[in-house]
Amino acid sequence: MKTVNVRFGTTMRSLAVFAVALAATPVAFADVGAAVRVGTLGIGADVDFGITEHLGARIGYSAYNYSRTIDNTSVTYDGTIKLSNPSATLDWYPFAGGFRLSLGAVVSGTKVDAVGKPDATGTYTLNGHQYTASDVGTLNGEFKFGNSVAPYVGLGWGNPAGQGSRFTFVFDLGAVYGGTPNIALTATCGASAPAQACAQLQTDVVSEKQSLQDKVTLIKWYPVVSLGFGYRF
Repeated sequence: MKTVNVRFGTTMRSLAVFAVALAATPVAFADVGAAVRVGTLGIGADVDFGITEHLGARIGYSAYNYSRTIDNTSVTYDGTIKLSNPSATLDWYPFAGGFRLSLGAVVSGTKVDAVGKPDATGTYTLNGHQYTASDVGTLNGEFKFGNSVAPYVGLGWGNPAGQGSRFTFVFDLGAVYGGTPNIALTATCGASAPAQACAQLQTDVVSEKQSLQDKVTLIKWYPVVSLGFGYRF
């Protein structure tokens, strides 16, 4: 199974290189278009190349940051979700129209930075042990997918590089296989924290990290939904 994953990852990297090469090679494509999109990968744009009536390629980039409170663990975290996703995609239009099937690769720069904060009583609870805010200097975490280059599969509607109207509605529905997520969690002790409490804190942080890892292990696929408009040059 490991060998299959390595080969599949190599295929995705090759696809990305191929799509970038399309943009740099002086080939007379049937048409060239561009699209702007808003969706679960962020706000972004792509350049579309018409290769044949049934085949197209696009390269793009989407990004967005937003914050939210994460409170479904023993510690409440202020989280910042940072989306940053360059992509390369091949689109197959089986009916030479707007409907397409897509296969591609996303360079997964998406991550979540989290900062732990005390509860309403001014304390942290880690692994069943309670700490005052003065015992804990900082508690920082990070979540990111395991695959730095993640395969994408999906379907959609709209061909910005196709014949017809210069303006096109575009829609995508699919998923990115990010792989098993990685969790990082670190803590520093407060200046006035007793040595014994500090040592216990480090042990409990390891347990908290494992608890978080267990919660996100099944989150390997990231859903992709986007809407936008395209223009053919």
